[in-house]
Amino acid sequence: MNVPDAVLLIHGFAGTPHDVRPVSDVLEARGLPHRAITLPGHDTSPREMKSADMDRWVAAARSEYVSLAEQYDRVAVVGFSMGGALSLVVASENPVFKLVMLNPYFRVRPRWYYFGQPEAWARRLDSVLGYIKKPRVGFINDREGRKRYGAYPQYRFIPTKCVRHLVEIGRMAMEQAPQVTAETLWFHSAGDQVADFNHSRKAFDRIASKNKEFVALNRSNHIVLYDHDVVDVVEKVTTFLLEA
Repeated sequence: MNVPDAVLLIHGFAGTPHDVRPVSDVLEARGLPHRAITLPGHDTSPREMKSADMDRWVAAARSEYVSLAEQYDRVAVVGFSMGGALSLVVASENPVFKLVMLNPYFRVRPRWYYFGQPEAWARRLDSVLGYIKKPRVGFINDREGRKRYGAYPQYRFIPTKCVRHLVEIGRMAMEQAPQVTAETLWFHSAGDQVADFNHSRKAFDRIASKNKEFVALNRSNHIVLYDHDVVDVVEKVTTFLLEA
């Protein structure tokens, strides 16, 4: 049988479980046990997020997987953005049954006008600037998708220090990628304005999975489950998890 007994879903940096809700809604409708976790410091306040760090986020992802694995034999993991990097870490350390990656973050997409990586700027500003402004609704090409995503509560500011921890998670995931052997379905938007597409492809090439597929998306931006490709992505994820 090639269907998981349960699914763990992990949202993105400064996000909430709403990031992955279109997938969790399908799992709910199909009656498949699943858990869309909330990472420490998320879905509360920027001040609470400032008390969180890389170690707590990684520990939460590991703990939630172990908790599900104690109840179910075959646990799949779905991760979006930073949640994708966390999912890769979990899959590198555990016998994950199936792995779905949605525009995973390993580094910010480089731009010539950044004069260096944005992560490096965040490290420099950390001591003098506690918070940076976050777009209220950004990185979604579809206007209706922006409305749907914008209906959920979001942080307007994020702690500068947390960006450093985001960077370290991306590096950790890239380093541990060769240890991943789970059957993998990997999506990334070629026009992703946040997570670097080429670095994502590099991470995909590094995983040791014998059964893996990389799907390049051409219409969506970063928050893929609220963008133009959402119907095709959810359909393909559903087939991969539940009907393959």
